[in-house]
Amino acid sequence: MKSKKELIIGLVSIVGIAGLVVGFYFLKGQEIWKIRTVYYTHYNNSGGLNTGRPVNLNGLQVGIVTKVSFQPPNINRVLVEFELNDPNIKSITKGSQMVLNSDLLSGPYLDIKWKDTTSFYNSNDTIPSTVSLALEDQINERLLPLEKKTDELISTADSAIKTIEAIFSRNTDNLDQSFEGIKNAINNFERVSLNLDTLIKSQKYRIGEILYNVESITDNLKESNDQISNLISNTAQITDTLAKVDFVGTVDKAKKSLEEANLILYDLQHGDGTLTHLIQDSTMYFQINEMLSEATRLIENIKTHPNRYLQFSIFGGRDKSILDARDEKMLKKFAKDSLSK
Repeated sequence: MKSKKELIIGLVSIVGIAGLVVGFYFLKGQEIWKIRTVYYTHYNNSGGLNTGRPVNLNGLQVGIVTKVSFQPPNINRVLVEFELNDPNIKSITKGSQMVLNSDLLSGPYLDIKWKDTTSFYNSNDTIPSTVSLALEDQINERLLPLEKKTDELISTADSAIKTIEAIFSRNTDNLDQSFEGIKNAINNFERVSLNLDTLIKSQKYRIGEILYNVESITDNLKESNDQISNLISNTAQITDTLAKVDFVGTVDKAKKSLEEANLILYDLQHGDGTLTHLIQDSTMYFQINEMLSEATRLIENIKTHPNRYLQFSIFGGRDKSILDARDEKMLKKFAKDSLSK
């Protein structure tokens, strides 16, 4: 019974110790049964770096700091131990550097400055280190421009205050006049608003009619929407038709017709035809008029005295002269002029 009790106590003690060990490594961010890839680097000053701080690559955490201590026997050197826990990063390439960086909010951490090479460091190797811009330097870098702008702002404000003091001390009368003008402007605005309110109240009925008419117009436009759409469609069709018309060809044809008309007019003016003589020679014009006049008289004479021109003999007798001397002379002249032309 006693041995059984001691066995239980021993088992509980072992489990408790194991739990403490596992919890200790868990709090440190380490896994007990995992093969660890451990590296070392060193700095002159840790800058507040301690165990559990992240090791980053391109902004992502790929490892954790496991130990920060002096590098004996030189106490001016700080040895930093860290391990990789990202399955995608098995080891660090040669030529890479461990940068001690610091952030205003998260504090110090290690950053891997990766170099693409084909050779890698082995576990427990020491990797070259470098220090980024210190936190104090970062703060100074950001605060110095702000301090400069603050000084400029204070100087500008001081100049503005001095200017205002000068204005108030020298131009008090002008300021009084300005304030009086502002007061008068406010009073005028109040009167205008009162008059406007009175006008609106007095013309309330007419304003209602105007609004009613506007509403009627909008209703008519809404009802005529289809007609307006058809009008726009017809206009679009007309413009499309006009766009398809061959204006260039039409203009060319008109130009060609004008050129031909010019040639005809030129021939009439400089040619040797009948129309040219008729246009340029007035004698021919008067002769034609005279001939037409004589022909008209002859036709009228034939209509008036047809028996003078048409006589028939059943027995084959000899025809008598059917024209008098004047008519015979006129016919001969008409025939002669006709043949000569």
